[in-house]
Amino acid sequence: MEKQPYQIQMQDYPKLFRYRITQQGLYHIEDLVSQIYLEEQTPTMYTLVKLGILLRVNMCQTQNLQNESLFQDVSARAKKFGGVEPQYIHECVKSLIARGLLESNPKYDRSLAMRLHLSGLSSV
Repeated sequence: MEKQPYQIQMQDYPKLFRYRITQQGLYHIEDLVSQIYLEEQTPTMYTLVKLGILLRVNMCQTQNLQNESLFQDVSARAKKFGGVEPQYIHECVKSLIARGLLESNPKYDRSLAMRLHLSGLSSV
């Protein structure tokens, strides 16, 4: 059985987020990963938050959890800056949508997201 970082049925992953990543968003992930890990540029908090959002959305959309370790590393780097306010994340998501890196997810299931939130899996 495939290891899952959260106790969520695999078929429910694509329904978790209101947004899905665009092709342009996939290229942006590659650019950010190259800048941080290959070119060893020091990322800003904004860059880390954007990359984290894009990675998590991509993992849920594709049901491919191979980037979980990369997401955890990005999260660890972001923690060095301190906590992130929900409003800041909201602004980052709006920016990603405006730049065409995210779009509405037609598979989003609000009731599933609420059930997961109420059962304590709000970190997804």
